[in-house]
Formats: sequence, C-alpha cells, structure tokens
Amino acid sequence: MSLISFKNVKLFKGSASSIRQEKQAGLREEKIRPVVKFLQNPFVLIVLFALALAYFISYIPAAKSLPQLKAGEIANTDVLAPADLTIDDLDTTESRRREAVQAVLPVYVFDPNVVSNTEEEIHQFFLAGREWLKTSPAQRNAEQLQKLAMDRFGIELAANEIAALARENFSPDLETVLVGLIDKYAPLGIILSKSLFIQKETERGFTLVRSQEGEKTVRPADILDVKEAKDQLVLEINKLDLPARKKGLLISLSFAFIAPNVAYNKLETDARKERAQANIEKVFYRIKKGKIIIRKGDEATEDAIKQIRMINQGLATKRAWLAGFIGTFLLFSLLFVTLWFYLKSFLNQQTAYKYFLMMGLTLALSLLVYKVSLFVADISSQHARFFLFTDPESYKYAFPFQFGVILFAFLTTNVVALIFAILNSLLIGHLFNASYYFQIFSMIGGLAAIYGIKFYGRQKRTSTLRTGFFLVSSINLFVILTLYLLKETWVPLRLFTTEMFMGFSGGLLGAAFAFVLLPIYENAFRFVTQTKLLELTSSETEIFRQLALVAPGSYHHSLIVASLAEKAAEAIRLDSLFVKAGALYHDIGKIKMPEYFIENKNKKVDVHKDLTPSMSTLVIVNHVKEGVEIAKKEKLPAQIREIIEQHHGSSLVRYFYQKAKEKYDPEMQKIGEESYRYPGPPPQSKEAALIMLADSVEAASRSLKVHKEENFKRVIRDIFDNYLQDGQLDDCSFSLKELRTIAESFLATLQMVYQPRVEYPGFDFELKQKKKGEKDRKKDNDRDPEQTESGQN
Repeated sequence: MSLISFKNVKLFKGSASSIRQEKQAGLREEKIRPVVKFLQNPFVLIVLFALALAYFISYIPAAKSLPQLKAGEIANTDVLAPADLTIDDLDTTESRRREAVQAVLPVYVFDPNVVSNTEEEIHQFFLAGREWLKTSPAQRNAEQLQKLAMDRFGIELAANEIAALARENFSPDLETVLVGLIDKYAPLGIILSKSLFIQKETERGFTLVRSQEGEKTVRPADILDVKEAKDQLVLEINKLDLPARKKGLLISLSFAFIAPNVAYNKLETDARKERAQANIEKVFYRIKKGKIIIRKGDEATEDAIKQIRMINQGLATKRAWLAGFIGTFLLFSLLFVTLWFYLKSFLNQQTAYKYFLMMGLTLALSLLVYKVSLFVADISSQHARFFLFTDPESYKYAFPFQFGVILFAFLTTNVVALIFAILNSLLIGHLFNASYYFQIFSMIGGLAAIYGIKFYGRQKRTSTLRTGFFLVSSINLFVILTLYLLKETWVPLRLFTTEMFMGFSGGLLGAAFAFVLLPIYENAFRFVTQTKLLELTSSETEIFRQLALVAPGSYHHSLIVASLAEKAAEAIRLDSLFVKAGALYHDIGKIKMPEYFIENKNKKVDVHKDLTPSMSTLVIVNHVKEGVEIAKKEKLPAQIREIIEQHHGSSLVRYFYQKAKEKYDPEMQKIGEESYRYPGPPPQSKEAALIMLADSVEAASRSLKVHKEENFKRVIRDIFDNYLQDGQLDDCSFSLKELRTIAESFLATLQMVYQPRVEYPGFDFELKQKKKGEKDRKKDNDRDPEQTESGQN
C-alpha cells in the first residue's frame, strides 16, 4: 500500500493557468526560426542525406576519349589512360574460346548391345536353319530360307551357301566357331569406315566412351573399321584347321554378321564444345589511370593502337553518371524513410529526430572518410617499397569502418548502434562495387564494436580505444581468416599477411577516430555522457567551490535536493547521475545575490524590508535567469541549462504575491498573478519536474518545527497537489504511479536526513531551546511561512 496518496487532486485547472500556458507555448513557437523549422522536417533531411550520399558515391569526372592513331603515325603528345579501366578484351576472349572448342575431341560411343545382339542373331539363324532341315525334303525350299534370312536377319545368302549349311546340318560346332570369331574382334570396336573421319581424328585421336569402362582417348589405329574387321576375320579363319569348304562358309557367314559398334555422337560432342567455351571466362584488360600508352614522338604500334581502341570502347560502354546517381539516390531515400519510421516506432519524436540527424551526418562523414582513404591508399601503394604496403586492395581492410558504430554504441543505445552498423555495412558494400565480403567484414566488426562498448562500459571515454584495440582488431583478423578459407582459390600467403596487418590496423584507426570525435559529438548533439556527468558532479568543480563560499545555505540546500532527486530517479528508473547533476546546479544563479535568499540571509539584516513585493519577486525570480547565464558561461550541457531554467516552471512566488495583496487595497488596484510568476517554461522532462518537486519539498521541510512522518507527508502531498493543480506537471508525462513512487522516495530520504540523534548525557539542549523559542511556541503551526515562501528554493 502506498505511503502517500493524492485524494484531493483536482482534475480541472483554472482558466488563468490555461491561458498562461497557451501564451508560453506561443512564445516558444515564435522563437523557432523558419530555416530551423524547415530543417526539422525529417523528409527534408531524407532528401538532403540521400542527395549527398548519392552524389559522392556515384560522381566520377567524365573522361575524354583518346585520339585514334593509325599504324606508323607519330604521336604529337603523350597519350595517357584517362581513368582506371577494366576493359573486356573481346579479341583475346574469343581467341581463347576458339582454342578451347578446337581442343575438344570428337566423341564416339561404343555400343555393347551390338555384340550381344549379333550373338543372338547367329544363334537364332542356326535354330531357324535346323527347323528348316526338319521339314520333309519335298517341302524344303532354299528360297524360303533365303527370304527368312533376309527379312529376319538382314543377311543375303546364295543358294550354294544354303546348300553347304544344309550339308553341315547347321552344325552347333560351326555356330560356336562363328560366335567365337565375332567375339574376338567386335569388342575392339568396329566403325563403319575410317574414311568418315573428318574432324582430324587421324591426327588428334578421339574420345571413345564405353558404358562400363568410362572414356579414354584413342587413335584410329586402336579400332577397326568394317573392312579391316573382315580382313582380320579372313586371316583368322584361314588359320583354322578346317576343310576349305567350311572355311569358305565361315568367311561368308562372318561377313554377313559383322556389324559396326562404334558411332560418332554429335550431340555429346557439341555439348562438350559448348561447355568448354562457357568455361573460358572473359579476359579483362586492366589499365591504371595515368598509364602512358604512347609517348610524344613515338611511332604508333599495333599494340598501342589496340590499347587505345580498347580504352575508347571501355569509356563508351560506361554507364552515364546520371543513371547511377538516380539509382543511388532512390536506394538511400528508401533506406532513410525506413530508418525514420523505425526510429519513430520506439522513440519519441525529438529523440528519433536527433538520432536520425546524427545517423545521416555520420554516414555522410563516413563516406567522406572512406573516399579520402581510397585516395591515400592509391598514392601510398604506388610509392611503397615494403611488401605490406604495395597492394592497394588490401588497404581497404585498414579503413576506419567502425568509428561511427563505436560513437553510436557509446552515446546511444545498443539497438540504435545496431541500426547504424547495418546502414554502414550497406554503404560499404555499395561503395566497393557490391562487395559481399567487405559488407560481411564491416557488419561483424560493427557487432564487435557494440559489444566492446557494453563490455568496457560508458563511464570513461577510453572505452572506445580499448574496444578498438582489443576487440574490433581481433575480430577483424578472425573474419579475414574466415574469408580467406571461403574463397574458391588460394590467395598468396604474402597478400594474406598484408590483409591481416591491415585488418588489425583498421580496428586501431576506427577506435582512434571515435575517440577524437567523441567530444565533438557530445557537444554537437547535446549528449550528456556518464563521463561528462562524473566530471560535472565532482565537488572540486570551481562553480561548487564558489557556491559553497558565497552562498553556503544554497549549496547545502542543493546537496539535499540532489540526494532527494537521485534516490527518486533510481526508483522510477531515470538516469540518476544526470538528475543528481541537474539538482546540484539548479540554484547556481543565487551566487549573484545570495543575501536575498532566506537560507543565506543574515538574520540581523532583512534586505527585503525596504523593497516592494514586486521588486522582491523580481530579485527572487531573477536567480533562474542568472543561473542560465552562468551555465552558458561555464559551458554546461544544454540539458543541465534546461533544468536550471525549468526548475521552478512558471509557478507563483506565493509569499510575495500574498504580501502584495495585503499591502495594496484590492478595490484600488488589482494584483495579477502574472507579475509574481517565474518565466518558465514548466518542466518539459521528467528529470526537470523531479528536481522541481525535490527543490520545493526540501525547502518546505526546512520550515517544519517538528520533523515527524505525518508532517513530511503533509508537505509532500501539498507540494505535489499544488503543482498538479497549477499545471506545472502537464508537459513532463509523469503518471500517478510514478508520482506516488517519487513521494514515497522523498519521504524515506527526508526521514533519513532528519533522523534524530541520541541525547548527549549531561546536556539539556531542548530546555534551552524552549526558553529561547517560547514566543514561537505560541503559534499554532509547525511551519515557518517566511522561510517557506520568501526563500523560494
């Protein structure tokens, strides 16, 4: 159950309060200059940022074509390459592709089915002959068998050959010998005729594909054609120990059944030629800017003329600058629109605009740094002698890619830093010709930078250096090694060593850039870092020493207010160190005229005695203005100056207002509240409102004669109710739950501050105080109205 409750809070403010706040809002609106108001439109920034990035990324000065010389012509001036060009060498590419096509051997395929089919046909032929012999001699007809052999087996037999087979009774032995002869020569490979070789097979050979044995390159002599096969069969048959009649019969049958089993495969040959042509990559001719093609007075050679022609072709095929500019502009416009709506989805309008502006400017600065780095890398690589510095491409790993991510990680949240890391990696990938590897390199390095700042903390600026030196550099080395293993071809060890050295240097340079830029970003974008707050809250600060010396009461008051506000800030999860700093500085304006404030006033002299209530009010109110001026002079952060300006809001100087009403005849002169109010504005943030509440509660608590819990509760409740009714808390977004939490924290802190001590033995301090304060006891009140109102703390 809450210790403090607001039971009598009024929901409707007076009309005077509403009118006053409308006037103040109107004055604040008028102070905004038209140009500033124009630039505060995020879509204007989107266009400006996209234009800037598109221009610097895509702009390349137009290069003029080289004069086209003729062979033997004398050059009247040096002919230099106008730009770095990578030209498609069409002639060389086409020549290499022709050579690759010519190197493809014709493909021939061995068909094993031909051999098995031939064996089966021989077997079926002899079976048919035996069946024919089984018919009666009267019905046996040689022409019938001739027709069967032609129709079914495609062989033509003479009548005498059929008669000879009939005399042999289509002997199985004869069948076996014939099959053996075919099986001996057919597996070697038989082509129809070697005279059909028209693709230089005789000189180069050809590829013979066998289904089971694979393929191999063979010479024409390694296989037979049909004629050679028949000659070999004749020689083999003549070696047999058989009668001449059987030998002649075998020769006739083998000639009939021998068949080619190797054929040219045009489809496979053409496919291999196409693959060979496709495997030849384009040949690119790289020309560095400034390369001398022909010197003045030299004769134009064919090679020089070819280079000039290729350069002019390369310049002619280059895309127009405007097209690249428009494409890049549209790309980054889309990215920035997405970025704006994403930031606005989880941040308030002011913070989202601030981060959006910071991201756009940082990306533009990053692009400028990368462009300058490219120029320096090109110059350095041309003049370097040591191998680590001779390769211009490896320099890219040394670029300070992560300085922006380190800045965002230190100054903002991890989520915002991650968004910038993604945008930065996209920018780098686009800048380096859609390089996927550099994009990955940058993205992983950015994640390392974010974690490094989280690990080392934001209390010291040196965390940026430690992040770069110990984490980003190490991760860069790991990523380079990973990319080295992922590449299809091995990079030379010398180049790999160079890239590793550059990657380590890149982490160091990024951290150094961030460390140098950090104070600039803090001031330019009004960041109040933990490091800055620790410096501001040091008791050795000169402004605190002066306040303690000139206005000791106000200094002590500021210390108590800081304690109240800091504890309450922790309870509602605000930045307690920032709230403490604001509370310590909120009354520095009292240095100017300290004696006019009750906590610093000499009781023997009342400086307000001879002043009118309006003049006293002016002096009291003026400490806010004086505090802002001192804060500007001391170059305090803008957020601290805003707290000084808003720590009284536009509240009423109630003591002098009541005194004026008592002094002047209400019927003769009307006393208006506007003359007795602080200029404001009311607190615009929770931090400022918290300090305003702590300031008033601390001042009112000092007026209590008896520091009891109920009296503290009454003070807190009345102060809170008064500010709620007066509209001073309307712009700070406090919830009632937060107000109750703050009230409970104030109560606990006040009880600790005013904790009673044990009595000193032998002393009667209370009796002495009673005698001195006998007159004061007659007042039926536990507060000192003069201290509460005239002090206006």
